[in-house]
Amino acid sequence: MSVHPYSIVFFDNSISGIFKTIDLIKNTYTNVFICNQENDFFEIIEKNECDIIFLNLDLAPNDAVLITKEIKQRNLNSKPYIVVYSEKQDDFAQEIAFNSGADSFINFHAKPGVMILFLKNLLKRRVKVTTSGSKEVILDDEKFLIFNKGEPVQLPRKEFKVFELLYNTPDKFFSKTEIAGLIWLDESVANKRTIDVHIYNIRQFFGKRIIQSQKGKGYRINKKVIG
Repeated sequence: MSVHPYSIVFFDNSISGIFKTIDLIKNTYTNVFICNQENDFFEIIEKNECDIIFLNLDLAPNDAVLITKEIKQRNLNSKPYIVVYSEKQDDFAQEIAFNSGADSFINFHAKPGVMILFLKNLLKRRVKVTTSGSKEVILDDEKFLIFNKGEPVQLPRKEFKVFELLYNTPDKFFSKTEIAGLIWLDESVANKRTIDVHIYNIRQFFGKRIIQSQKGKGYRINKKVIG
C-alpha cells in the first residue's frame, strides 16, 4: 500500500471517538499527529509544515472558532487547510465553522471511510511544485490560490487552470486547440491571442523557463524546472 508524506493534525479533547478513523488514515498517510491539549497542538503546527488541520467544533476551553482565528494569525511555515468536524449535522454547526474562517466542514464519525475519500480529494488540490530559485508553491484548486513561500497569490481562474492542466500531464505538449477545448470549452479561442496572454502571465510569475513551447506542438511544463 502506498504511503503519502503529507502532514495531518487532529485536535480533539476526546480522541477516543476518532481512533478508528485515525487508524485508517495512518495506513495511507505517514505523518498523522493527534492532540488533545491546546499547547501541544500549537507546538506541533509551529514545528511542522502541516497540510491539513482537523478541529473538533466543540473544543474546550477555546472552541474551533477561536482556534481557527489563532491559527490564521500565526506566521506558520505552511498554509494548511483547516477542516472543522462535528457529529452535529445541522446547518448552524456548519455556518459556525465557515464563519470562523475554516476551509471545510465534515461529519465522519459514523463513516470513517468517508474521511479517507475526503482526504484524497482534498489533497489532490494541494500539489507541491519546486521551480528554479528554490521557490516552493502550493496549488489550491478550490480557491485558485498559489502559495509562494507561504504568501498567497490568487491567479485568475483560467490562468490557474492552464497551469494546472500542463502540470498534471508534464510529458505532453498541449496545442492551443486542446487547451481552448479543455479550459474554455470552446476551440475557437485558439484562434485568438487569449492563450498566449495567459501563458505570458504565468511565465511572469514563475519565470520564462517554467513552460516550454514548440512550434507545431504547443506548450508543456518544463520538467527540468519542476522538482
